[in-house]
Amino acid sequence: MSDTPETSPDQPIQTRSWLSLGSVLLVQSHNAFNDNFVKLVLIGLTVTVAAGTTLAAYIEDILGAMITLPFILFAPLAGWLSDRYAKSRVMYLALVAKVVVFGLILTALVIRSVPLALFADFLFLVQSTLFSPAKQGILKEIIGSKKLGTANGLMQMLTMAGILAGMALAGWWFDADLASRNAANGVSPENAWASAIHVITWGAAAALVPLLLGLLIQRTPDHPEKEFRASVLGSHFLDLKYLLQQTILRRTGLFIAFYWFIANFVGLTFFGFAKEIHPNAAEGGVANSSAQMFLIIGAGLIVGSLLVSFLSRSGNKLTLTILGGLGMALGLGLLGTLPLETLPWFGAIALIGFASGFFIVPLSAHLQDQIDPAHRGRVLAAQNLLISISGIIAILTSTLMKTAGIAVSTQVLVIVVPVVAVSLLFRRALKTSALHHA
Repeated sequence: MSDTPETSPDQPIQTRSWLSLGSVLLVQSHNAFNDNFVKLVLIGLTVTVAAGTTLAAYIEDILGAMITLPFILFAPLAGWLSDRYAKSRVMYLALVAKVVVFGLILTALVIRSVPLALFADFLFLVQSTLFSPAKQGILKEIIGSKKLGTANGLMQMLTMAGILAGMALAGWWFDADLASRNAANGVSPENAWASAIHVITWGAAAALVPLLLGLLIQRTPDHPEKEFRASVLGSHFLDLKYLLQQTILRRTGLFIAFYWFIANFVGLTFFGFAKEIHPNAAEGGVANSSAQMFLIIGAGLIVGSLLVSFLSRSGNKLTLTILGGLGMALGLGLLGTLPLETLPWFGAIALIGFASGFFIVPLSAHLQDQIDPAHRGRVLAAQNLLISISGIIAILTSTLMKTAGIAVSTQVLVIVVPVVAVSLLFRRALKTSALHHA
């Protein structure tokens, strides 16, 4: 890593700073790619080699919980590490850790241990939790304030691209490799293990590229005055208490958390639909089918978000959130009633994604606008914790519905009711100015 001083907000951005920015953005998108690449391979592997077991039936719920738990447990520690030590160094050590964990995943696959592979994936997510505040905070240190908005926009876009690309490539590659081995050797769980090893090995090799890019990120300063205190570990719960005490922030934050409850729940149903589409688990297909659904909803979300940004160019429009909620409800209703894998059914998935942009973008902008600048960091940390808690609630809801034997299509229809109710509640809050300061 280059030892270059922090860029002042008023200084022109130097070529080396642009090089550092490009490296940070590529490293971040690759990190998001890796997390989702590994997740899809492990889901495809588990539903194949553990077909008919409880583990295979609930694998998406288990991995979903693993995504949120590291943040709940380690987010304050990650924030302190990013504040105390050079963010460039924290990022690089996190990249090294990613390669090491890839080695543990491959070890688990070689010895045929799904539990060890899942534990390694949990470590993957811990790495991402530690990586996140450093990659977000380093932007201003290397390019200053002038281009910070542009840099954040690029990071969000590339993160989404990394997530979708990781899912799409892993789902297609694992199922294609498995189908080839089944055709050559006959259907056998051993083929799934071999396919997972093959695909993950290439993923591990690709994880070496960010190590090289990380060397191009300029060195940022340490802050030895940031002493560690035990209170740091639970600080985000204190931040959550602060958020909930502020009426406007509480209402806005809860609406945002509800959106992520729906987003997580719908994501889990995609795996349920994929299992229905491919009931013969030994032949594969679940990973690729679910990845296609995520690609469609992701594309819809991107288009919807861009349109909302265009419509809001003269100012944030919270009324769009009402349309977004009703559009999501319509899409969910169609998803639960239309025949699987038909063009209208895929269109319903796209509609859910498109309407999601209308729902979440104005809310996120409103939260940012209502935060007291002196408390911005703690409010955003609290909001992230609230989102993580909503994710856990979504997983529990999905698990309970599965345990009760409720079909996936019916699960989707059940969730339409709260979406409509919350949309109408939001309209009432907006009409009575309950979301604005007096």
